[in-house]
Amino acid sequence: MNLINGFCLTDGILEGVQVLVVENDRDSRDLYAILLQGLSANVITAGSVKEALEILSWFRPSIVVCEIRFLGESIYTLVNKLTAMEADNGNHIPIIVTSTSTTGTHDQIPDVEFEEYLLKPFDLDKFVSMIRNQVQKNVAENFCTDLVVLHPVEIFPLCYKS
Repeated sequence: MNLINGFCLTDGILEGVQVLVVENDRDSRDLYAILLQGLSANVITAGSVKEALEILSWFRPSIVVCEIRFLGESIYTLVNKLTAMEADNGNHIPIIVTSTSTTGTHDQIPDVEFEEYLLKPFDLDKFVSMIRNQVQKNVAENFCTDLVVLHPVEIFPLCYKS
């Protein structure tokens, strides 16, 4: 873990962030959970796509961190569920995809929309920064969209989308 800049040591940096970690490697899953919980995130973990789908019936994440490869399962099922949730309530859930594959994985999944791709092993500061940035971006986009609908453009010009 790169702590030179101390980013990961900032208490409460992920306070209020709901994270669903879908990871088939127990060590990685536990590492992410401990790291993110230490930064005040609420973390729920799943060891399979099937388990993640069950969790999504009662848990609304701010962001999903998901391994791309699962034996006998497809990430497409999870992405389709997240897309359906977005269609129901209008709130996008960003996805950070992780993988150990250095060749082809990113190109092999052109139909899956995700915000970030991390090749394992990765810098944990970068990981935390990605989560924070994606959640802040998502909140700002949803907030500005709501403001545009509720208030005249002249009052909130920065939120106006042409």
